[in-house]
Amino acid sequence: MVAFAARPHEILSREALAAVLEMDETSERAIDVQVTRLRRKIEPDPREPRFLHTVRGKGYILKPGP
Repeated sequence: MVAFAARPHEILSREALAAVLEMDETSERAIDVQVTRLRRKIEPDPREPRFLHTVRGKGYILKPGP
């Protein structure tokens, strides 16, 4: 969450998130799992995220509410 909060409205690639989390860049699936867990905590409906969006082929972006 810290990485997203530091750069709202900016696409963060899986590689960038792996670097922040000090994970091996080859474990892209582990990043997806962590994002899913984060969505469960912050989203009213994790299946239709309002704040943490997937940008296909690029990564994830935090779009904070008003």
